[in-house]
Amino acid sequence: MAPDDEPAVLELIDTDWLPGQQPAHELLTPAGESPQEAETLVVCDLHGTVAGVVRCQVRAADGARLIVWLHGREDSETIAALITLAQAHLGDRLLHACTGPATATGIPGLPTGHRPVTARALTAAGFTPASTQRYFLRDLAGAPPPPPAYPLADVTDLTEPAGWRLELTDTDGQPLASATLLAPAPATAGMAVLSQLTVQPRRRRRGIGSHLLAQCLHHAHANGAGHVTAVIPEGGTAAARLLAGAGFLLLDTLTVYRSRP
Repeated sequence: MAPDDEPAVLELIDTDWLPGQQPAHELLTPAGESPQEAETLVVCDLHGTVAGVVRCQVRAADGARLIVWLHGREDSETIAALITLAQAHLGDRLLHACTGPATATGIPGLPTGHRPVTARALTAAGFTPASTQRYFLRDLAGAPPPPPAYPLADVTDLTEPAGWRLELTDTDGQPLASATLLAPAPATAGMAVLSQLTVQPRRRRRGIGSHLLAQCLHHAHANGAGHVTAVIPEGGTAAARLLAGAGFLLLDTLTVYRSRP
């Protein structure tokens, strides 16, 4: 990639934008990354116009070969060319693909629903899913949550990253459930993030999780959040039901791939 290619590359990244994603320029130049750690490669059309871009990396900690991300306007020929280029660049070894952050909070994976052509091209090139997570979004601006009901959670301010810890306790002071909510900030693409919600095992199936989640949504809205995101591992059926019951919509499935030589 030449310096003159940067505007076209940023446009390619923005074309595949997903709500809650980092700005394109931050994906292109991650904070704290040295130029030796990764290389950005482009493919051009017959007129010399940048048609696709792929970021390759050899991870310093363990030598893992990574296709961090790739973008090509969901054109099948361009995506296939990018994968071939990355494979040639990284060598005939175990490769991991789509390890870069799909969200501003660093959750990796390809959003396969938004980018089915890329998903099919990776499969055709011999890649298989290594991990899958489901990405949920709750719109607070269009559907504000109701005021919280009793019992109210105790709220503690958090720093680094900024946010809150909400805790529900029983009348005898015993813990019932807790949640961690990240505040809307540039580091979260302006969205609140539900990063954890746990109900004590002996208190499950009593509506306590839903009660605490409703308070998380109200607290986020009261502190300026227009959206709340949450990510759960594939197979988290109970967590998915909890989120759906609170008005979260499944935005996409984030998949990291791998390919053996």
